[in-house]
Amino acid sequence: MKKFLCAALSLVMILSLAACGGGNGGSSSAGNTGGSDGASGDTIKVGVFEAMTGGNAAAGELELEGFRLANTIRPTVTIDGVEHPVELVVADNKTDTVEAVTAAASLVSAGCVAAMGGTGSGLCIAAAPTFDEAKIPVVGTTCTNPLVTEGNTYYFRLCYTDPGQGSILATYAKDTLGAKTAAILCDITDAYCIGLAEYFKANFGEENIVEELYFNTGDQDFSAALTTIAAANPDVVFSGSQYTEGALMQVQAEQQGLDLTFLGTDGWETETFLDIGGSAVDGCAFVTFFDADADPTPESEQYLKDYDSVYGGKPRSSYTAVSYDAYNVLLDAIEACNSVDGETLRDQLYKTSKDCVTGHIEFDDNGDAIKDIAYLKSAKDGQFTFGGIAALSN
Repeated sequence: MKKFLCAALSLVMILSLAACGGGNGGSSSAGNTGGSDGASGDTIKVGVFEAMTGGNAAAGELELEGFRLANTIRPTVTIDGVEHPVELVVADNKTDTVEAVTAAASLVSAGCVAAMGGTGSGLCIAAAPTFDEAKIPVVGTTCTNPLVTEGNTYYFRLCYTDPGQGSILATYAKDTLGAKTAAILCDITDAYCIGLAEYFKANFGEENIVEELYFNTGDQDFSAALTTIAAANPDVVFSGSQYTEGALMQVQAEQQGLDLTFLGTDGWETETFLDIGGSAVDGCAFVTFFDADADPTPESEQYLKDYDSVYGGKPRSSYTAVSYDAYNVLLDAIEACNSVDGETLRDQLYKTSKDCVTGHIEFDDNGDAIKDIAYLKSAKDGQFTFGGIAALSN
């Protein structure tokens, strides 16, 4: 089945793409809060709300890489004709919902005029009310759960949402792989994973789900669940999981000699997933935000040049591209409205219309990006491989 998956990936239609175009902050100059006019200050502080430790740390580091890249290439923002240095202030949410609130509060206290991030929808959901209360706009990156922006008037996001991701994976399983049945193995303690599993099930057809099992974040032994799933003989297994658990279950499936085809989440796209999974993850498939091997656009070409000039080589993950876009979308909005007043900046973000590395970006009334494409990827020989571009429905 895995050989069939690799062959099928090469058959995915590549659609044409009209696609945008950090240091860790200790502060040397006081900034202003989202509710004040910071144009007179020497330094504009922008918060980075990310998981630097804990279960999402590998993804958080990749996003921080993109923020730092963009800040290196574009270190100032112009307000009323005056250039201001932009300082990134990094707050570690520690992949914990309680710490997420603390991290958001620390960015408010530090005088950040806006924030960006992050990985882990549940963490962003927990932090959003703090940013809302302080009137600090946040440009979300890879927080895909719909609840991140729902009712949170200062939270935006650049990525697609889970309904679109779940729909693509279900369609891919049915139309490209010819799958008739599926099993679900999902992290019951992660809002992101639960949402994705539900959207996959709804689009694949609940009547076609032959087994549905759950685990907790941090679990490491999936042998019993895999045996149960194998007995149900599904054509595919949808794994609602982050990168560590997703890789471990595939390693254990290989160790048990089980021929299971895994579909997963954008959360898998880290070096850690490949390092843990080894050959066991060859042939898996997931949806993500960008691929450096896709047909280039002016924006993606510039991004890849910028990346190579600062880090050398190609970016390791689409997380970096999304965070690079977030920084530029935010600075464009500041320059367009000539202000870092929270409400003014929020209103300007709603007017965004920008060709970015990850596609054209506009926001709907909920602060969600109106996007029409996503990228399919697989794993092979210790690398992620481009599988094509799929249409999104908003």
